[in-house]
Amino acid sequence: MICFRPPFSEIICNMIHVPVKKLLLIPVMALFVATSAVQTLSAQIIEADNMIIAPAPESGQVCILDPAGYDEHVHISAAEMRAKYNVNQTASSATFDIEYFNSCGGQVWPQQARNAIERAFDIWSTHLSSSVPIRIEANWIALAENTLGSAGPTNIVQFDPGEAEQLGAQPNTWYTIAQASAMSGEDLVTQFDIGHDIVMNINCQWGSWYFGTDANPPTGQIDLVSVVLHEIGHGIGFLGSMSANNETLEGSYGFGSANDPIIFDRFAEDGSGTPLLNASQYPNPSNALYMALTGQLGGIFFNGGNANLVNDESPVRLYSPPEWNGGSSYSHLDQNTYTDTESALMRPRIPSAFAIHSPGPVFCGMLGDWGWPLGGDCQAFIAADAFIAVRSLDNLELNSLEFGVTNIGSPVNRSFTISNEAASPEPFTYNITIENENYRIVPSSLANQTLQPGETVQLTVEYDPQNDRVHSGNLRIRHNAQNQSSPISVTLAGESLLEEEIARLEQNYPNPFNPETTIPFVLPDQANVRLDVYSIDGRLVKTLRNGTLPSGRYEEPYNLSDLASGMYLYRLIVDNFADTKKFLIVK
Repeated sequence: MICFRPPFSEIICNMIHVPVKKLLLIPVMALFVATSAVQTLSAQIIEADNMIIAPAPESGQVCILDPAGYDEHVHISAAEMRAKYNVNQTASSATFDIEYFNSCGGQVWPQQARNAIERAFDIWSTHLSSSVPIRIEANWIALAENTLGSAGPTNIVQFDPGEAEQLGAQPNTWYTIAQASAMSGEDLVTQFDIGHDIVMNINCQWGSWYFGTDANPPTGQIDLVSVVLHEIGHGIGFLGSMSANNETLEGSYGFGSANDPIIFDRFAEDGSGTPLLNASQYPNPSNALYMALTGQLGGIFFNGGNANLVNDESPVRLYSPPEWNGGSSYSHLDQNTYTDTESALMRPRIPSAFAIHSPGPVFCGMLGDWGWPLGGDCQAFIAADAFIAVRSLDNLELNSLEFGVTNIGSPVNRSFTISNEAASPEPFTYNITIENENYRIVPSSLANQTLQPGETVQLTVEYDPQNDRVHSGNLRIRHNAQNQSSPISVTLAGESLLEEEIARLEQNYPNPFNPETTIPFVLPDQANVRLDVYSIDGRLVKTLRNGTLPSGRYEEPYNLSDLASGMYLYRLIVDNFADTKKFLIVK
């Protein structure tokens, strides 16, 4: 789904936040250029209770690659991809809110260009899943002669260790603000008045755009839909913090005072399978890291379970030319490896007469590996030939976990199982996140696992309430099995009283009433309970409850039609606890 704001009048283009990557075009050849790392962040950092939000890194040197000098004549539509992977028309699971700005010497966004951009976001909306709108600033602007456009995240986010554990995120790791919002379910852009998740600029003076939406650009024209799909791919997270200096021959990585990596960096390795974040092999900074980043140690690869699954069960080769190019090295798929494939979109170059209206299976796998909640189209691309089952301990399909009532300081545990059916030909992977800080998976190591055919894992959710109230949450199981859509949602429900609270009597509703009302009360433990009604002068007129009750919340209606109009008292006695409130009968 896409939400559009009204067009804006001419605006001076000092509004652009951070052009994190640029897209260059030499005649007959467009060059996609991704993020170049910057080792420091500006001081405008937001420190919230459970996360840090910092401005995204600015772009470094823009590289220019040799032109390919040909029309590729490759045309792959979204419909073709769905047909190949037996996917029906997928409902949108992400919303894009596009704000259009004009800064092009009096020109405004051509309607055809806007149609192409909206088509690109319509495609992305079925590949990603987010309950929070992804907000885009789209600028129609004069750029350098051979520049098609630029795009990047406005901010990056790091969760504190507790929040990271709850969300299945990596600690001490940066995420784009769009992904952080999607993972947490919090509208961070609105909450912290940031404006947008991504800024995208399109060159209004480029003369060979193809604005059609049919994935069929003619000779000599560049498909705008493909360009926007690629650019937003970087804005949502296809960028790393690795950089290299061709003069000092040193490579380095990381943002902030601790030089923490972006999530993409955590999957990068050299040709021998050594992670680039392995400090013993690759000190930060070091010549060894420079050599790795420039492909001198067997190339650079992305090693993630989902991406490898759709990449012939091998790590994904990244672009690593022998001289570091700040805008294209590392944060792209390898140009030669993925030419003429379904995953060609995220290469560093795009020829004319080329269109691919899909992120492709490899990029979808990478998104899943670094924790992006995936929509139906991406899930279809990376689905394993495996069958997931999520069940309660009595072997019933699991839809909810009820934790009842407890006291602060008295955790309650509930368990369930995830299985890979014995008939499955392949393993599948799963990742669990919980949208409420009062619940967690114990041990946390079981929140991310790969299950072989016939394998079952028992997981425990601990309800450890931090305050006295009802706590509703959602446990989401993201997976790549083919028999159920992802994520699988399990509702969580629990309630807590204060640490030493024996019972709680609440106000009846409705009040006044005639003739029925509900008198809520809550018990953290089994207890002897008596609930009486008294006249206003203290005379017992009716006993509503008298006996032993198990722990729980009680909200049953009582018919008091036998009582006359007037004010009454109702009293709850639980062991040595007693509380009294008033209600009014009006006939």
